[in-house]
Amino acid sequence: MAVCAVLLGLAPSATAIDLTPHRALYDITLASVHGSSDITGLDGRMMLEWADACDGWTVNQQVRMRFTPREGPPLLNEFNFSSFESKDGNVFRFTMRSSTDGRPYEEYVGKAKRHKGAGGLVTFTIPDGQTVDLPKGVMFPSEHLFDLVAHAVAGDRYMGRVVFSGTGPASLHEVTAFIGPEIPVGSKPVGEPGADDAAIGSLTDLRSWWVAMGYFPLSAHESQPEFEVSYRLMENGVAGDLTMDYGEFAMHAGLAKLEFLKPPDC
Repeated sequence: MAVCAVLLGLAPSATAIDLTPHRALYDITLASVHGSSDITGLDGRMMLEWADACDGWTVNQQVRMRFTPREGPPLLNEFNFSSFESKDGNVFRFTMRSSTDGRPYEEYVGKAKRHKGAGGLVTFTIPDGQTVDLPKGVMFPSEHLFDLVAHAVAGDRYMGRVVFSGTGPASLHEVTAFIGPEIPVGSKPVGEPGADDAAIGSLTDLRSWWVAMGYFPLSAHESQPEFEVSYRLMENGVAGDLTMDYGEFAMHAGLAKLEFLKPPDC
């Protein structure tokens, strides 16, 4: 999945970071299968939109994937996520719905508030009444993206943050990011199938870095991440080719189409 102004808690270098609102379409394929996984095939598409809403940042993500098991018919999974994050980093509203073969699987709707100098609280309306306490220093996804790009630009090779992503009560993670050396301007940003897209081609003029991130459940103190994401991070915030590893299998998302969004009339 995932994703500006001076945000509370950002490193000083983040004040100079200028990310570009955009809508990206990715083609999804099976990258690898691990151990005794039942999956023999996977294909699909993901749309990811990150936009400026004047007083905040919005994210819309739609994923449609078909899994082919070792036995039985293929399964169609759909995932829809939307969120709003205030530019001061203190308010985060989110909605997540998923289904399998058209049958609802999970649904979460809620709002998170962060308090200056302290932690915060997530309150769900679906399921109604459920809450999650947020620790001091927690970030929401857009602020985390700004901070990550700022660290990459500064030449840092590691960043660790606590992030609440809004995909459910268990989406509070310790996120560790390892940032590779800067990739020289002029390098091809992605491989096929989107190499001929004009907007994707314009990414060649930007700096970029390979980033590997591990997501560790905050409350479990696990030595292994719950899942891992590696991708080509462009300095304007666009994600090039991604690989998402969920343990039993990993999938590749190749950037196929890119559209830069016009700024709002604020």
